[in-house]
Amino acid sequence: MRDTIVIGAGLAGLMGALALAEAGRRPLVLATGHGATHWSSGTIDVWGQAASGGPRAAVAAVIAGDPDHPYARTGVAGLEAACARFRQVMQAAAYPFVGDLHSDLMIPTALGAFRRAALVPRTMSAGALQAGDRVLIAGFRQLRDFYPPLMAQNLRSQGIAAHGVYLELPPVNRNLDFTTRSLAQCFDDGAFRAHVGAQLARLRGDASHIGLPAVLGMRHPLDVIAELERHSGGQVFEIATLPPSVPGMRIASILERAIVAAGGRIQIGSAVLRGVADGDRLTTVISEAAAREQQHRAVRCLLASGGIAGGGVRTDQTGAVWETALGLPLAAPASRRAWFASRSLDPRGHAIFRTGVLSDDRLRPLDQRGVVVYRNVTIAGGALAGADTIRERSRSGVALATGWAAGSRLAAIEA
Repeated sequence: MRDTIVIGAGLAGLMGALALAEAGRRPLVLATGHGATHWSSGTIDVWGQAASGGPRAAVAAVIAGDPDHPYARTGVAGLEAACARFRQVMQAAAYPFVGDLHSDLMIPTALGAFRRAALVPRTMSAGALQAGDRVLIAGFRQLRDFYPPLMAQNLRSQGIAAHGVYLELPPVNRNLDFTTRSLAQCFDDGAFRAHVGAQLARLRGDASHIGLPAVLGMRHPLDVIAELERHSGGQVFEIATLPPSVPGMRIASILERAIVAAGGRIQIGSAVLRGVADGDRLTTVISEAAAREQQHRAVRCLLASGGIAGGGVRTDQTGAVWETALGLPLAAPASRRAWFASRSLDPRGHAIFRTGVLSDDRLRPLDQRGVVVYRNVTIAGGALAGADTIRERSRSGVALATGWAAGSRLAAIEA
């Protein structure tokens, strides 16, 4: 019987489950659905603002200035350990990441603006363009919200010689209703790759780089890129798209396989309804099943169900704010009027997005008096209070660091 429960299957939950599985705890991951991996960029964004010394120095400054930030619960060393293990797992699955915590990479968005990322999949790394580079941006009219001419125009305004083109689909594929996932599955087919590669060779001109939407296969994108480069003669890279995110799906799939291989189990479609406690220990987690409720013994439990954006925290029109899985106390604005700033783009952000569960330095949940609620529960990712990770552009970094730390610390708890 499994007695270690992870609630949530986003990056934080999966990293926590991996730490638990590798420690021999055989975790059961319960989740309503897949997490934010499926709508993220697929890169690891540690801190979005520029800082001398790179993201590592930025995180150290955040910790020094804000002891309640989630990064303060892991420290810089905890972030480094999480990134190192993440990279090892991705490397073993032939989906390596490049970059480090000492300097950010600058990679283009689908609009042609550049953004910071600490770690990026190698499939995107050739997109770190410099002024004077010559690049072909190619896409498909059937893929909504990816416009090569618009991206190329914005790149040209930044000194990069870019040209945008649309590619033709093979006749057999033209009647499909395309999403990023369905197009990625097309790239898993050799004939489709050859058809695209021949067009890229004809259209490349003097471009040294070729940017394509991040749909170059679901499981072996480096092989797809190598084949397209042989056909075209250019250096091919992926560009993150709007959701659903193929790079994010790759990350989730790799982590899920690693968890299962280490003895864990993942149960998607199992919403957690509540917990049962005996004093300061959670004893049972109750999840939704088809025709009944399912009870799970909980010697240890990791909550990584997300915050406002992830569905782990909900609100209503009366101003009530609650944590949806275990009913834990939240740090939230005192009234509904305080949820939002008067300006939608206020640089200070909106208080409601910092809502979450307070934690001690071991990531255990606290009540408003600072007392540990459950000694056998840890919190990770967006469920933690004290950060507006989307505004900070630290979402994946916080998820990675706190998920790994929460799982590692929870693994030490005995029955």
